[in-house]
Amino acid sequence: MKKLTCAWGIVLALLAAPVSATTLSFTASPAPVPVGDAFTLDVRVADAPDLYAFQFDIAFDPALMQAGAVLEGSYLSAGGGATFFIPGDIDNSAGTVSFTANTLVGPGPGISGGGLLVQLSFQALAPGQAGLAFSNVVLLDSAFAEIASTPINGAITITAVPEPASFALFGLGLAALAAGARRRVPNHS
Repeated sequence: MKKLTCAWGIVLALLAAPVSATTLSFTASPAPVPVGDAFTLDVRVADAPDLYAFQFDIAFDPALMQAGAVLEGSYLSAGGGATFFIPGDIDNSAGTVSFTANTLVGPGPGISGGGLLVQLSFQALAPGQAGLAFSNVVLLDSAFAEIASTPINGAITITAVPEPASFALFGLGLAALAAGARRRVPNHS
């Protein structure tokens, strides 16, 4: 009976062990972003088993940022096969990039691991915390079976740029300090 209990303990421990889950996430460069600057937003995958094709939508705050372009990442093409990339539809009024998709072409295995799926370019419009959210995520393996995934929503911080008048006042203050310091230095000649 002791051996049976021990075997069940091992089985239960294996079932309770964490299983690596495929994730999608955002990485912005640079972060934070000053108002008026352009920046890139990477969509990355991690722990993907046999990824052959993907599709997703992204929502962002159109009052704080505006999308410019969607470029294919290197993840699927790194396997050496041909790909078919659809950049999707940008709607800066609604704050969406819809139906971004990519697939390997022809028979063969998918790609395992992690890497860059898509790179988006944005322009920072106003200061604030701009939320980023995935929706309609579909990941497929080489048998066209869906891969379970966890999309990790994110945010980008957009910072205000000091007004030119602030720089001018700061410069005047430094000049006044420097002039005052020169007057106080005794001349020993």
